[in-house]
Amino acid sequence: MNQECTDSAAQLAMNNRLHAKRQPNNDRKPSQLFRREFSKANEDLALNLDKTIFSFMRESLFVAVVCDILDSLGYRHQAMHGRLRPLLPNIRNCGFVGRARTQSWMLTDYVVEEDPYGLEIEAMDSLGPGDVVVHSTDLSGALSPWGELMTTVAKRNGAVGCVCDAMVRDCTRIIDQEFPVYCAGVRPLDSKGRGRVMAFDVPVQCGEVLVRPREIVFADYDGIVVIPHEVENEVLQLALEKVEAENKTRQEIKEGKTLREVFDKYGVL
Repeated sequence: MNQECTDSAAQLAMNNRLHAKRQPNNDRKPSQLFRREFSKANEDLALNLDKTIFSFMRESLFVAVVCDILDSLGYRHQAMHGRLRPLLPNIRNCGFVGRARTQSWMLTDYVVEEDPYGLEIEAMDSLGPGDVVVHSTDLSGALSPWGELMTTVAKRNGAVGCVCDAMVRDCTRIIDQEFPVYCAGVRPLDSKGRGRVMAFDVPVQCGEVLVRPREIVFADYDGIVVIPHEVENEVLQLALEKVEAENKTRQEIKEGKTLREVFDKYGVL
């Protein structure tokens, strides 16, 4: 290549570099501020959508019909064990619907003096609107990981309920706050030195159901059901259809039709 061509190529490369510097970089990654704003917008959108879903479920559905639909889809182990019963005495207003925030507990026989509660404090402080605290199972009854102060934090942060497959304490104070709690029993034991939260927002066993973070947890006086992420929309749609069919069935039974007649017509029972 001759010198003239070499000089021209060099000049062209220099011009391209200068031109590139003057042009806005549209491919540049978003700033941290934009990322935070985008993330916050997505969180707000998801929260508003959940509010709509939960309102629909409270007004139109009930736990038993959701269990029926899950059965029909092959999810036959989503209802928690009957040992978990509501603490609030109002049978028509003792439940909740929200998304699972799980805590995985380990029994201990020692106190870690510099950090006696493990990740429990961080887990509680991270709660937000629409959350349901779900404790991993403790069949020993050796500790009571839920009480008045946990209730106070959860309610203040906008959480809507707790499923504690273990003991609870401070029951009258929890009831005074009208915060829905389902538990396996009552015992006045502190968790300090008896158990620690080893992880949170991880899959846990509770009430003989594997609960994954952010799955819908729906509770009423009949019990508690967990809706897996992958069938959430389908379950809600089919549950509404079944409720509508049951309403027609009930009305026609009251009008004198036999159970066989209405079952053959609507296919629900």
